[in-house]
Amino acid sequence: MKKRKLRYSAKYTILISIFLLAVNFILGYVLMKQSRAAMTKLINERMLDVSNIAASSLDGDMLASIGEDDMGSDAYNEIVKELRRYQDNIDLSYIYTVKNMGGKHFGFIIDPDPVDPGAYGEEIVYTEALYNAWLGTPGVDTEAFVDRWGTFYSAYSPVFDSDGDVVAIVGVDFDATWYEKQIKRYALSVILVSIISLFIGAATVILITSQIRRRLNGVYNDLSSLATDVEHLSKEMAASSNYTPTTDKLTSDDMELYTSDSNDIRNLSNDSIDALGDKINLMHTEMTHYISYVHEQAYTDPMTGVGNKTAYLEMVKNLNYKIDNKKAAFATVVFDVNGLKTVNDNLGHEYGDMIICDTALIIKRVFGSAQIFRIGGDEFIAIMEGRYTDKYVLELFKQLDRELESFNANEKNYEMTLSFSKGASVFNADEDTEYQAVFKRADVAMYANKGQYYRQFGDRRQR
Repeated sequence: MKKRKLRYSAKYTILISIFLLAVNFILGYVLMKQSRAAMTKLINERMLDVSNIAASSLDGDMLASIGEDDMGSDAYNEIVKELRRYQDNIDLSYIYTVKNMGGKHFGFIIDPDPVDPGAYGEEIVYTEALYNAWLGTPGVDTEAFVDRWGTFYSAYSPVFDSDGDVVAIVGVDFDATWYEKQIKRYALSVILVSIISLFIGAATVILITSQIRRRLNGVYNDLSSLATDVEHLSKEMAASSNYTPTTDKLTSDDMELYTSDSNDIRNLSNDSIDALGDKINLMHTEMTHYISYVHEQAYTDPMTGVGNKTAYLEMVKNLNYKIDNKKAAFATVVFDVNGLKTVNDNLGHEYGDMIICDTALIIKRVFGSAQIFRIGGDEFIAIMEGRYTDKYVLELFKQLDRELESFNANEKNYEMTLSFSKGASVFNADEDTEYQAVFKRADVAMYANKGQYYRQFGDRRQR
């Protein structure tokens, strides 16, 4: 009877083991797929943020003027210096600028690599993400490509000139081995944890605890190194911009945890898991803060503080989606500074920049709740989501005129009279099938207003 019980016990043990194996396998597979997808998305977003920031920091007009014979010129060296700043401070393989050479052929403009740079016009490997960037939409390669420098995944972002046209593309290459390693690292971790939980079991809790502690110590060391890099990056960002690291707000105890290594775990907490959790939470807060800052920089016009061309294109894409799904309701207002070319030619671009910034300031005062974008050198667009009428927009224009008049009388610190033309259009669900139709009506109205202005004042108000 006793032996039979033992056999039943063995049978149940085998059945339970098979059940646990099946459950563990399914959970491991699901977690591995989810981990890979999440890690891929995170890495792609990071790559795209780097290319977007680099593209927005370049002068499109200057880059468009670079030719094959301009190597060594001041403009060429300035762009090289800017690109190398990213290559020296960010974990990437290459960064460069390219342009369309016709059809689906793209060639280098400037490659700042000091060892083996691509020659001007030298053709690069074509990808769909590269072509989409030339059409104005940033993108990331979904598959690795091979060229004479190696195997890479790349992110591409368009560079716009002062007219809002794409004149070049910033490409950022990340080594394919590094890319795959980041993804496989997390997948392998999931598999490892699943195997350990299956074969060690409850009977070997002490051994599991020992293994987990050893693993956590290794991860803790990695996190400590990463925390130091994050802290250094935050300080460099704070020194060169208005970025404020969250570590500035930490208590002395938290700061000790943030910068400690695994050898100091016993001094920080009786439980390494708690210490690791605390450290991950601190790093997560800082990285979330940093990613939010980088994202904001990628979609903000640095001179005026309103949305840039990339942010505008995202808004247009969202509006077209709402139009297709019968959920759209908005009005579009187009603004264009009067006489800016005359100001730039006669008084200089620094003076012109003051005019552009003051124009943005006045627009924000009246259209503060709208989405405001600078899409060209002197062109702004305000998109007001909601149900608006032409009468309501006209009242806003009257308020805008009063605000402009008050600014010219009391606030401006230059002699010329600030002026800009404007035009608006309200979305008509019965007629408009895409955003561009609404924009065109607003643009036509703006140019009609500009023509009326020049017929009435000519250049007199620019003095």
